[in-house]
Amino acid sequence: MVCRLKCLPLLITNDFSMKGFLKAIYLRLRLILQPFFAFLWSLLRVVNIFSSLLIVGVVIYGVGFQMEAQMMRVASLFYVAYLLFFGELTVSLLKSFIATHKTKQWYIIFLFYLLLLYVAIVWFVLPDSVVFAYPFLAFAHQVYVVFGAVIFISIIKLSVVVTQSLTSRLNPTWIFVGSFALLIMLGAGLLFLPRATTHPIRFIDALFTSVSAVCVTGLTTVDVSSTFTLMGKSVIALLIQLGGIGIMTFTSFFGLFFIGKHLTQNKLLIKDLIDPEKGIGQIFKTLWYIIFVTFTVELIGAYFIFVSIGGHTWNDVGFAVFHSISAFCNAGFSTVSGGLFNEALQANYQLHVIIAFLIVIGGLGFPIIFNLGRWLLHIVRNLFRRLFGKEKRYLHIPHLLTSNTWIVLTVTSVLLIGGSVVFYVTEYNNLLANLSSSGKIITAFFMSVTPRTAGFNTFDMGNMHPMTILWMIVLMWIGASPMSTGGGVKTTTIGIAFLNVWHTLRGRNHIELRKRRISETTVNRAFIIIFVSLVVLAIGVGCLAWFEPNTSLQALLFEAVSAFSTVGLSLNLTPLLSDESHVVLIVLMFVGRVGLISILSCLVKPKQHLNYQYPSESIPIN
Repeated sequence: MVCRLKCLPLLITNDFSMKGFLKAIYLRLRLILQPFFAFLWSLLRVVNIFSSLLIVGVVIYGVGFQMEAQMMRVASLFYVAYLLFFGELTVSLLKSFIATHKTKQWYIIFLFYLLLLYVAIVWFVLPDSVVFAYPFLAFAHQVYVVFGAVIFISIIKLSVVVTQSLTSRLNPTWIFVGSFALLIMLGAGLLFLPRATTHPIRFIDALFTSVSAVCVTGLTTVDVSSTFTLMGKSVIALLIQLGGIGIMTFTSFFGLFFIGKHLTQNKLLIKDLIDPEKGIGQIFKTLWYIIFVTFTVELIGAYFIFVSIGGHTWNDVGFAVFHSISAFCNAGFSTVSGGLFNEALQANYQLHVIIAFLIVIGGLGFPIIFNLGRWLLHIVRNLFRRLFGKEKRYLHIPHLLTSNTWIVLTVTSVLLIGGSVVFYVTEYNNLLANLSSSGKIITAFFMSVTPRTAGFNTFDMGNMHPMTILWMIVLMWIGASPMSTGGGVKTTTIGIAFLNVWHTLRGRNHIELRKRRISETTVNRAFIIIFVSLVVLAIGVGCLAWFEPNTSLQALLFEAVSAFSTVGLSLNLTPLLSDESHVVLIVLMFVGRVGLISILSCLVKPKQHLNYQYPSESIPIN
């Protein structure tokens, strides 16, 4: 350092301008301060990680066991954490300024820093006489402002830590499965807190509800409306939201946003967790689109639900938001006794249609929504150019609709139309007998939608015709589409299997669809999923039959398929089952949500690629 300072007069003699002198001073200060700020930032970062964990623990304890007034006893802890977070952000900005390295989201972080600086000045610099003299200063002096800021920063901090911990040495499948398991245990702990329930419940019931919410199933062993308080229902809604689009989607989004999108190693792993088909440069954009589409659709759905029930109170707002989240995430949870079968909602067909469309949109999958959006945008642009532009002739439409979109839309349409017709015919003189003509059609359509992993019902499931039960089992087993909020073996799996059978009968050794050839890996994976799903269901039904010998096999099969496909429909049987059967359903829900391929990838070590092949041999099949 002494040598560097000795060089300063030499620079001054070479450049007598004030600009050169100041530049030299700046360069020397940067060399001196950069290591200091880097060390201070690292130290504050480690301290704040532990502070974040402590804050989250205190919040959980305070919300679950104490009243808000008693939380003021630990207010000093929040003040200290606020100053530590503010100090780390200050040092981080100074370090970034000295290093002349700024990320693309630097200006947003700087605006957030100015907001924290404003609150810090109001709390720790200005006297109370000045603060309470101005309303805009008094508002920032509320204790809940500091509490909210500290909790928000703690969540962001932990998300960044999770994202930075992703390395190429970790198996993405283990991270994906582990994130769901961790979220389930955390949710069970929150639902087991005294203030989450109106009366004490067993831990197995809290665990079952948490698994059902995270796995967006809807099966419950207790009545949600009467068992859980506002806090408990809020926790369930949060678990549904996180489980519906994936906990790694949220943590990856916040992590990449605040640590920068230049970390290629983390983005490679997140790409495998979110969408393996996307390029590495599109991961953050994909995460943003998923978050944006989810909240936009849920907000629009909540508005229409609020209007459909004639809402005018805050309870109606809560009802609309909860059911919009539950419908879009294909969860099937409800905050009223009996769900949509409740007397006040059973004949509200406008609400049924809104819920059905939310279920369909959530079950299509985010890649399908994005692909349809690009296709429709291209159609609108072409139409605009033909009407108002110079090009009056027909513009060519490129191959925008992928084979995946075509299969999903085709299979979904067939299942929705076929399910509506079957339900209308089989239940015409049974469950639909006392309904109006429009009521029959809407109910039939709704009950062809809800078995596709949604779980809502508008009538007593125990009175269905046996043919209807069989068809609903088929619909539940097929489920929704890949990378959606629903479960099941997926529509693409059934579509690929059908196409493979059709092409095999025609003597073709590969599948061709819309001038595209489907890879053999896709075909093999489809049949693996079908085979393994049948094996898992057979084992699950066998275990349920062992623990429930006095229950009909049809009812047990219905419950097992409903749990495995994360549907949530029940023949009024789940609350009556034993704890051992509840554990079986928990395992089925978890396996069905994280996916059979993910479970198998965790259990089976992939074999390295071999550079040789053995001679082929045909084996008789039929």
